[in-house]
Amino acid sequence: MNNLLHLKYAVEVEKTGSISKAAQNLYMNQPQLSKAIRELESSLGIEIFDRTSTGVFPTKKGAEFLIYAKNILIQIDAMQTLSRPETKKGQILNVSVPRASYVSNAFTQFLKELDPDVGMNVDYRETHSVRTMKSVSEGSNDIGIIRYQTKFEAYFLTAMQKYGLEHEDIFEFEYLLLMSEQHPLSYKNIIEYKDLLEYTEIVHGDISVPSLPVVPPTERPRNYKNRIAIYERASQLEILNKLPYSYMWVSPMPKDILDRYSLIEKKCSVPKNRYKDLFIYREGYVFTEYDKLFMKNVRQSLESVVKEAI
Repeated sequence: MNNLLHLKYAVEVEKTGSISKAAQNLYMNQPQLSKAIRELESSLGIEIFDRTSTGVFPTKKGAEFLIYAKNILIQIDAMQTLSRPETKKGQILNVSVPRASYVSNAFTQFLKELDPDVGMNVDYRETHSVRTMKSVSEGSNDIGIIRYQTKFEAYFLTAMQKYGLEHEDIFEFEYLLLMSEQHPLSYKNIIEYKDLLEYTEIVHGDISVPSLPVVPPTERPRNYKNRIAIYERASQLEILNKLPYSYMWVSPMPKDILDRYSLIEKKCSVPKNRYKDLFIYREGYVFTEYDKLFMKNVRQSLESVVKEAI
C-alpha cells in the first residue's frame, strides 16, 4: 500500500459509487484514479470493487477492507487534530441512541446543565443499533448507545470488533408492558401474552427502533392484532393514557413520566426477554467534557429508574 491517499481514494469511490464521480470530487482524472485503485487492489491481493455497467460496488472482501480504511482515516484525523489549534468551539455532542425514556431524560438533564450563553452544536438521534455502530465507526457520531437482545450478544460483540468499536455496559433488563392505570389487566402482577390478544398495541411508526420481545408462533393470534402506529413519543403516552384498552412494550421508564401520564408497567411472560444497553465509541477515542457529562447523566437517570423499581 503506497500511502493514506489510496485509502482516501477507495473510500471516496465507495461513497460515490462511481470512479468518474470520485475522480471529479478528488480533483484528479479518471485514468489516474483507476490506476491508483488497481495498485491498491494489487498490493492487498483482493478486488475491492466490482465494476458494473450501473456503477462500482464493494466486493465482500472489499466491504470489510473499507471499514478498516475508514477507521484508519478517522484515527489519523484525530491525531492530526491533537497537533493543531483547537477549532471546535462551543458545547458539542453528537450521539445516536435507542428510543428509551431514561436516555431521553438524561439528554434533557444534559441540556439543562449547558451554559445558555455559550454556543452549542448538539446532534441527538434515535435509531437502531446497526445504524448507530456504523455512524460511530464512520465518525458521523462520536458516541452511541446500542441495544440488543442478549441471545444475539455474540453477533454484536463481533460486529463491534469489526467496526473498531469499544463498549461499556450500561443496563440489562426485560421489556415491560406500559399501560394505563385503568387498563383491564392492571390488577395482574404478571401478564400472559395470550391476555393481550383482545387489546390494542401501540407501536413505533418507523423502523429505527430496537427489536422488541419475540413472541413464539404458538402464542400469536391467528388474526392480525389491533395496532396503532405512532411516530411521536408524547402522542404514544397520551394515547395510552386516554385509551385504557391499549398497551405498549417499553424498557423500564422513570417514575415521573409514569405519574405524569397515569401509566403503570407490568411484567409479561415472554421467553428470552433479556436485553442490554451499551455505550459505544471508536477505539482510542478521547471523550470530550460534554461526552462525559452526557454519559454521567445517562447513568444517573438509570440509577433513579432502578431505585424506583426496587
